[in-house]
Amino acid sequence: MKALFRGLGLALGMLLTTAALAHHSFAIFDFQTKVPFEGVVDTIKFRNPHIEMTLKTVDADGNEKIVHFIEGAPANILVRGGITPDNVKPGSKLWTEGSPLLEDPSKFFLRTIRTEDGTEYSN
Repeated sequence: MKALFRGLGLALGMLLTTAALAHHSFAIFDFQTKVPFEGVVDTIKFRNPHIEMTLKTVDADGNEKIVHFIEGAPANILVRGGITPDNVKPGSKLWTEGSPLLEDPSKFFLRTIRTEDGTEYSN
């Protein structure tokens, strides 16, 4: 009986580990591509497990565009790198790079973020 419970426990553990690793896969993004953006923070969710942000930019024709970073580094990692809620709040000017989502290239993974004071985080 103990062997049955151990086997079930091991199977459940492997299943949960596989699910956690699948969640943290970045295969859904084109990490070979980095697209630069300069703009002002429109909205931000500075949280774990990943931040989310929209950035107001202006294209070459003078049209305002919203860039949606659907995922980025965890908030605690950014804070360790000097990026805090105080320097990336709505209205803050940022320089960023993003890798597009494969199924919707209008959404991005936030790869690089640089604040007006020069603080930068990149992954």
